[in-house]
Amino acid sequence: MAVLVGTFALGAIPPELQHLLKGRAAAAKLWETIDRVPLIDSSDQSGLRPTTVNGEITLDNVSFRYPSRPDIPVLAGMSVTFEAGKTTALVGPSGGGKSTIIALIERFYNPVAGRVTFDGHDLAALNIGWLRGTIGYVSQEPTLFATTIRENIEMGLIGTEYENASAEVKLGLVREACEAANAQFVERLPSGYETKVGERGSRLSGGQRQRIAIARATVGNPRILLLDEATSALDPHAERLVQDALSRAAKGRTTIVVAHRLSTIRDADQILVISGGKVTERGTHWKLLEQAGIYAELVSHQKLDDTGDGAAEDDERVVLVDDLVVLGEAKAAVAEVKTDRSFGLWAMTRRILSINRDVWPWYLLCFTGAIVNGMAYPVWAILIGLTVADFERPLSEIRGALEEKA
Repeated sequence: MAVLVGTFALGAIPPELQHLLKGRAAAAKLWETIDRVPLIDSSDQSGLRPTTVNGEITLDNVSFRYPSRPDIPVLAGMSVTFEAGKTTALVGPSGGGKSTIIALIERFYNPVAGRVTFDGHDLAALNIGWLRGTIGYVSQEPTLFATTIRENIEMGLIGTEYENASAEVKLGLVREACEAANAQFVERLPSGYETKVGERGSRLSGGQRQRIAIARATVGNPRILLLDEATSALDPHAERLVQDALSRAAKGRTTIVVAHRLSTIRDADQILVISGGKVTERGTHWKLLEQAGIYAELVSHQKLDDTGDGAAEDDERVVLVDDLVVLGEAKAAVAEVKTDRSFGLWAMTRRILSINRDVWPWYLLCFTGAIVNGMAYPVWAILIGLTVADFERPLSEIRGALEEKA
């Protein structure tokens, strides 16, 4: 029995040892990540912090390949200037390098060749925190945190001169940003700016989430505004509202727009057609149409309506319902029903049996089998105990018992 029990104990070691080895491997990767010093360290306090900012960005003969795909060129000797205070749109086939330009401006990567400059300063010479503090970014799928609208927008003040301002000053900036972002719906909500948006903004519609993201991107008054397909995931009505907000936010800022819906960039000061990592066409909307090139082909495919989209009234409905009285009454009714019912073990057992009367024989069979299976270990213990007791009897007594039987 000792050997049997010991064998079972030894057999239980390998599964636990496997978890230990997995934990060691995971810890090794974790510490390797912690100890790694990135080439672009966002916490580095060194670098230039210019006191005046115009907002002109230049890509000078820039070539780039992603580290995970070093054999595939993304940008090939691109040279382009984004003029200060003007809106430049980037269009073209997927994979041409539009989003890569945005990533280089944010300095998530360094170019393989050439350089990117900001008001004449090489991005590599600027303080990363300061650089990103001058940039506002709105993506296709904005990320909102499970907190209030006010706190979500105030996150755009991190890294700016207003980061440690008083609550009253921050609230004033939030109100101005919402007004500029065409997000007046916030004031019509039951809790206003203190309304909870839910996980990833699940309690807001797509257009509402996008306008909150625009307010967050502009609340710190950045000189650069990057819009990466900010309206491509919206329905036409929400797109018009968001596009109006983007037009307001772009005034007086250097704005770079990545767009597939060409109706949203017709008023851009400059449109660049990116294909194969190079600028193949550049000009205004009308000039590019006259060239009858790639841009004109994209326009014809989308059947762009040159007569304009027109304005639409903001008749959206507020989708937040947590503060509604109806919901509160419903919750109270549910709570009252729960208090009238018993959810104990025996009560639930009786309920299940009453529902499944036609399978009672199977229940009885399973119950009997469970009893028999549970009795196996106690019976085994009794038999082993009797066996051990027989070995403890004196040899003379055993011989006497055998002789009596004979």
